[in-house]
Order: sequence, then C-alpha cells, then structure tokens
Amino acid sequence: MPQVLSAVKALIEKDGKFLVVKMTVIDKELWDLPGGKVEFGESPYETLHREVKEETNLEVEINKTLGMFWFFRKKDGHQVVCNTFLCKPKHDNIDLTKNVTKESINEFRWVTKEEFLSNNFEVSHESLKELISLNYDKRQ
Repeated sequence: MPQVLSAVKALIEKDGKFLVVKMTVIDKELWDLPGGKVEFGESPYETLHREVKEETNLEVEINKTLGMFWFFRKKDGHQVVCNTFLCKPKHDNIDLTKNVTKESINEFRWVTKEEFLSNNFEVSHESLKELISLNYDKRQ
C-alpha cells in the first residue's frame, strides 16, 4: 500500500542563483534540489545537513523555510512531501564524486529562477516549479 514519506530539500542560493542537480530516476533524467528522506529519529534539519553533505559535499546554513512540493515515486507509488529550506553554502566546493547516496547524480548547475522555470529543466512534479515560482525571490 502506498505511503506518504517526508523529505527535505535545500534551495542553496549564491549570487542570485541556486543549485540544482540532475539525477537519473529509473530511466529518466530529472532536475531536483539536493536533499532526501527524513530517517526515523532524525530532525528535518539534521536530515537536510546530512543529505546535502552526502550528495554535494557542501555544508549549508539554513536561513528559513521556503515551502513544500511533492511527487509520486514510480517504483512504489509512495507520495513524497518535500519541506524545502532556503540555505546559503558555507563554501562552494561541490564534489559529486563524494556522493555516498544511492541516487545517480550526473550533473549540477547554478541557475536563475527564470532559467529553472523554463522548459529546459524537467522535474519530477510541477509542484517544484510552482514552489520556486511563488516563493523564491533572489533578494531574500
């Protein structure tokens, strides 16, 4: 039976742009924000720090909650609800070769809001683009 899972995502902003990662999900390449599933006993903040470090080798400072988006996993039908936080990097030494997660992260880019909202970035669910469109202002 499908379940609802809790996840956290980091919108990491630097110089008016934010970080997105391209992941291979099943047989499709999709763009997403760094982050992942909250493990039992872990706070959302602990999860965010752990997942961002695991995926990108970045350490971040959490500034505020940005909002939520969601998607349905194809492999099991679970709905994933992603609490998203606006963050600043403590450094900018991204290293995808240190990715210790199961996700296949192929690429990263620093993008503007306008670039990300274009048709050039396919996402798992339009609610991610809606969140960015409505809640992200680079002057935050």
